Amino acid sequence: MKKELLDIGTWSVNTMLKAGKMQEIEDQIVVSQLQIVALQEIRWRGYGLLKKDKYSIYYSCNPNTTGQAGTGFIIQKSATNKILGFERVSDCICKLRVKGKFYNMTKKCICSNRR
Repeated sequence: MKKELLDIGTWSVNTMLKAGKMQEIEDQIVVSQLQIVALQEIRWRGYGLLKKDKYSIYYSCNPNTTGQAGTGFIIQKSATNKILGFERVSDCICKLRVKGKFYNMTKKCICSNRR
C-alpha cells in the first residue's frame, strides 16, 4: 500500500514585489519537495488565487495598497486536489482547508512581522 504524504512548510518571503522572487520561490519548493508552503510578508495588493503551470498561490493582502503585510499559501500542482477551501481573514491572516486521509485539517498563516 502506497503512503500518501503531504509535506507542509512555512517561509517569510519578506516581499514578493521584487523581480525574480516568484521564480526563487518556485525553485525552492521544488528542491525542498514541499507540496504546500505558507507564505508571510507577500506584500501584494488584494486577495485571490493565482494559477500557474506548476503551482497555485492563494493570497490575502491589503486590499488598498502594496508593500505591507500579506499572507498566503503556494501549492504544488500535485497537491491541488487536496485543497478544500481558502478563507481570507484579514491582510495578515488566512486559512487553508486541506483534505486528509482520516481527518481534514485547517492550516492558518499569520504575518510574522505585523507592525
